[in-house]
Amino acid sequence: MNIQEIHTWITNAKMNESIIYYTGHLAEKRDKIEIRKMANAFMEAAQQKKIDLFQNKITEGDHTKAPLYEYIARKLKDERGNKNTW
Repeated sequence: MNIQEIHTWITNAKMNESIIYYTGHLAEKRDKIEIRKMANAFMEAAQQKKIDLFQNKITEGDHTKAPLYEYIARKLKDERGNKNTW
C-alpha cells in the first residue's frame, strides 16, 4: 500500500474493519524505504488512536529463516464526515 491508500483506508474504513497491510517479517524489511514509510504511517495512526495494530504468526522461524507474520490494522473509530487530520 502506498501512503495515500493507507490514509484513504484509515479515513473510510468502518469501525472494527480490518486490513492485512503486510505479510512477511517487517523488522527485516524496514530498511526498504517504501516499507518503512508504510509501517510508519500505520504506527502514526495507531499513536493517534485511530487504529489498533496486530500480528498473526503464520509460520515459525528457525536458524535458517525468519518467522512469517500478517500485520493487521483494525479501525477504532469512524471518522467519515469528520475533518481529515492527515
